[in-house]
Amino acid sequence: MFLFIVVTLLDKHIKEFLELYHNFRLVDSNRKHIATLQGTITIVDENNQIWSDYDIRIEISHAYPYTIPSIYEESKLIERDWEFHISKEGKCCLDIHHSMLLKRRKGISLINFYQNVIYPFFANHQYKVNEGSYANGEYKHFEKGIIQYYEEELDLTDRDYILKLIDSAILGTKYARNNTCTICGSPKFKKCCLPKINKLTLFGKDQLKTDYGIFASLSIN
Repeated sequence: MFLFIVVTLLDKHIKEFLELYHNFRLVDSNRKHIATLQGTITIVDENNQIWSDYDIRIEISHAYPYTIPSIYEESKLIERDWEFHISKEGKCCLDIHHSMLLKRRKGISLINFYQNVIYPFFANHQYKVNEGSYANGEYKHFEKGIIQYYEEELDLTDRDYILKLIDSAILGTKYARNNTCTICGSPKFKKCCLPKINKLTLFGKDQLKTDYGIFASLSIN
């Protein structure tokens, strides 16, 4: 019953997507990837002048909407290098892993994901081609990218402090909201570390344990 509901939702969203974006077509449907869409994404500048066209493939897994589609750039206009956030196979690294993880947990809409994640990825690449750098900066890759994400998301540079927050989120430690915070020493826990810990718990314990290991290794070194 659950699978039937998910497939119906995906069919509905694909139909709406194809009605809106005529440059795409449904080319495959199988057990591994419920749907594969292929088409051309046209990037325009602020004056609606065409910058470039990219041929792309969108693969959507059976877990939709609680999944992140895999995006492949097939026109080979982007150099296959992690500097450009793309693998040798042409798979695009759309955003930092943790940001994608939160989107997956909440569930996505195909059209919304295309407009707010896929299109900006290619627009940002074209901006880099034209201007020499990404419009809104960029994340580093792998472990360095995770560290950068935490520092920016929590607005912290003290990595030992971040480690304590991750540890508290993993353990689910209960603190009195109005008492002095035992993590940072501020007068009230609810005004300092509680919002940060609540944000971290959204990643799930498995991801937090991985991240804890990364920050712990930094403390040792």
